[in-house]
Amino acid sequence: MADPVPAASHRAVVLLGEQHDSVADHHWELATIERLYANNPTLALGFEMFPRGKQEVLDAWVRGELSEDAFLAQSDWKHVWGFDAGFYLPIFRFARQHAIPMLALNVSRHLVHLVATQGWQSIAPALREGVGDPAPAGAAYAASLKEAMSGHGGAAMGGPAMTPERLRHFIEAQLLWDRAMAEAIAAERARAPGLTVVAIMGAGHLQNRNGVPHQLAALGVPDPVVLLPEHAACAPLGPFYADAIYTD
Repeated sequence: MADPVPAASHRAVVLLGEQHDSVADHHWELATIERLYANNPTLALGFEMFPRGKQEVLDAWVRGELSEDAFLAQSDWKHVWGFDAGFYLPIFRFARQHAIPMLALNVSRHLVHLVATQGWQSIAPALREGVGDPAPAGAAYAASLKEAMSGHGGAAMGGPAMTPERLRHFIEAQLLWDRAMAEAIAAERARAPGLTVVAIMGAGHLQNRNGVPHQLAALGVPDPVVLLPEHAACAPLGPFYADAIYTD
């Protein structure tokens, strides 16, 4: 297969999926970003790791106004994400070194929790953090989320029973997550149409072009480039699993 990176460098959106605790994935992400930048320095980097309320902190970091410790403290890294910051700091440093905008793609954990427990329609519009109604999940994505939900426990493991309502709320919370990131990417593209937005997020938001690609299509941003590392594969490989899968 031909190397997809040179062509991807000039596409509207490039999505990089990861296993969050994989050192190899983060090395691959940085190497890919470096290559994309070498081909096209007009980039922005989006991150699932940050809720949109932390955008000003990301801006200050890229401008060189914060030390690493201050950046992690002011972004509340331990609470908003929690994985080892050392996995991500080389990417953050690269963005700062080259003055590449960093985008906070996510919403607060509080909102995700509310939707997972109460459902999307129960959340007042003023509390939705600016996110619009997600496009409905396709049948395959809903089935994969149901399977994932079953792995979260249930009555057999001492947790609440898997009810249709609980499953529906779980799917709605996942769709919120996908939609929020897609809207942030689409908004940046609308602000700067010539920009290539490279976004980093969990592989589950991308596999088989469900999740964020599906929401982007609903927002009029079709055909993002989806790149995934091989060992992040945790879903059946359908015909549109990704544009390219990388081995270690």
